[in-house]
Amino acid sequence: MKYFLIAGEPSGDQHGSMLMQSILAIDPDAEFRFLGGDLMERVGGKAVIHIRDLAFMGFTQLIIKMLKIRENFHICKQEILAFEPHVVIPIDYGGFNLRLIRWLKARKFRSVYYITPKVWAWMPSRAYKLARYSDRSLCVLPFETEFLEKYGVPCDYVGNPVKEYVLPVRNADPVMIRSALGLNGKPVIALLPGSRRQEIALILPTMVQIIDQFKEFQFVIAGHGNFSESFYREISSQADVRIIHGKTLELLKIATAALVTSGTATLETALLGTPQVVCYKTAPVSYLIARMLIKIKYISLVNLILDRSCIDELIQNRYTIGNLKNSLERILKDTGFRQQIADGYRELNEKLGDTEASATTAAIVCRMAMEP
Repeated sequence: MKYFLIAGEPSGDQHGSMLMQSILAIDPDAEFRFLGGDLMERVGGKAVIHIRDLAFMGFTQLIIKMLKIRENFHICKQEILAFEPHVVIPIDYGGFNLRLIRWLKARKFRSVYYITPKVWAWMPSRAYKLARYSDRSLCVLPFETEFLEKYGVPCDYVGNPVKEYVLPVRNADPVMIRSALGLNGKPVIALLPGSRRQEIALILPTMVQIIDQFKEFQFVIAGHGNFSESFYREISSQADVRIIHGKTLELLKIATAALVTSGTATLETALLGTPQVVCYKTAPVSYLIARMLIKIKYISLVNLILDRSCIDELIQNRYTIGNLKNSLERILKDTGFRQQIADGYRELNEKLGDTEASATTAAIVCRMAMEP
């Protein structure tokens, strides 16, 4: 059978590669074509469009990149028509995929939307698009099905794929990890400044400015594969910080605490049991537009799933050196607060359940692909 997957961000690339592996376990002769990244390429060949040409940050970036986005749509549609897949699998990336599923429906292509976009956060009316144009929608956050069903969306909760890929590291020996990373015995504070150039440039400088106030710790940046060490050095102004590429989960596993840019990384950090401070900052215009559109109490997946404040969130104007220092000190010095975080993480783990998301999704996708 032929499968066309569409992932537009690093997290989607991660989930897409795991799904492709699970599809192959069911359908060894599966043929893939996809928009994705390096991880998906390791499983199924070269991406039609790589995620480095798909991921844009903020509303102003969308305006600037409008022509490029239009070109990507055209390429994607032409590839689908040429490939004639038995099923198309959009993965998150709502701005792109919610438009595409309408086109797919009009041309009678079957689609299974894996990792439904966060329509509950802003413009909930977009859920009607899922109801009308997607043959099946698969959720990875436990509260999403109840929300989507109100809009008539045929959906299932399939578990969360983050639990799957963090498990090997979660069970690994921290002493061996520290040795493999080449770190000394000094306790570690992990810095996760994001996966996009714009957000790293806005978020990392504040992170590194508190380093001198925590001299008993070594600060280590989790480098993203798309960016060189010199890129991080330039932004961090030669601060006393290590940079380790491609070992984010391992770094989180042995860290005493982490400063984490909002996104999937907040959930990874929680499932590895590392106390964290969530950081987020974007361009002022983008933030003002987001404030008008987004109507949720929290931005981190941890607090959203728990529906309460478990970890500190420092957003936009609250993301300052003073606030970041105070939040980190609270984690390091307040044992009661650390216990509160640990209790929240345990509850989070229970809410996510033990269903293997990739295998469950692959079974649904393959069944649909094989239907006459």
